[in-house]
Amino acid sequence: MSVFRVEDLAVSFGPAGRRARVVDGVSFSVDRGETLGLVGESGCGKSVTLLSSVRLQPSPPSHVERGSAWLGDTDLMKLDAKALRALWGSRIGVVFQDPMTSLNPVFTIGQQLRETLAVHTRLSAAEREERVIAMLDRVGINAPQRRLRQYPHELSGGLRQRVLIAMALLLHPELLLADEPTTALDVTLQAQILALLRELRDELGMGIVFVTHDLGVVAQFCDRVAVMYAGRIVESARVADLFRAPRHPYTGALLASTPTLDSPKDQPLATIEGMVPAPAQRGPGCTFAPRCARAGERCRAEAPALIPDGDRAVACFHPLS
Repeated sequence: MSVFRVEDLAVSFGPAGRRARVVDGVSFSVDRGETLGLVGESGCGKSVTLLSSVRLQPSPPSHVERGSAWLGDTDLMKLDAKALRALWGSRIGVVFQDPMTSLNPVFTIGQQLRETLAVHTRLSAAEREERVIAMLDRVGINAPQRRLRQYPHELSGGLRQRVLIAMALLLHPELLLADEPTTALDVTLQAQILALLRELRDELGMGIVFVTHDLGVVAQFCDRVAVMYAGRIVESARVADLFRAPRHPYTGALLASTPTLDSPKDQPLATIEGMVPAPAQRGPGCTFAPRCARAGERCRAEAPALIPDGDRAVACFHPLS
């Protein structure tokens, strides 16, 4: 059974009458103990999808036009603000995109971690302190008692990222949403963070939705992957199947533009010409058609549906063989 399921999510930005749709009919699910990767270029709608699915996207300017998001048997779209606050931080943990700005600069690390426990539990002050120190130690932060007295600016980017992970996992959530948590980190620290998340996922049985534009991270960390382009999922598959045989031309182009150890040194790196279209510039057809060498007249006039095919799905009239 899925721990988290999103169905036909559509999100727009702007005032009534002039709204631009940025997420259009996105559906996905993640099981307990599974990691789903959401990948695509910047501007494809990954972060908006992630935050809107748990009602964390500010409204205004965003507006959920339609869709549902189920945490177990609970539809998050039907909850009021009080009920949502009870879930955020307890059953749902979130690691936000930028570790440099995600912590409040005027409160110590200890104050911010203790607040999560104060809001969601009836633990005594001593019990809260014990759990906070244990979690900081669990995520690999040395001298946790000293860190609790420090402010965010006194910590490195890697330590701040570990603090955010500790905060998200304090109450052992069923679902962890990680929005590009390793983008600002060097490759050594990135590997450590991914190993930590994998270990905690297996230990706690969480489902994880992991947003990234790094296909290398997807290959080593995720079980399934959904490829987004211009607000829609254009392909989804098991990670091994997608890397072995991509079906959507956009997925193939992303993989071709990723350097590998055996790439010839004298061969230029492949690129995808053009840019992701802005929401107001998206026409009635396939949004990737202007950048796709396989596009035909039907592609420019009609948007292909995401068609299931066994363990994968693809939205293309001319898929790769």
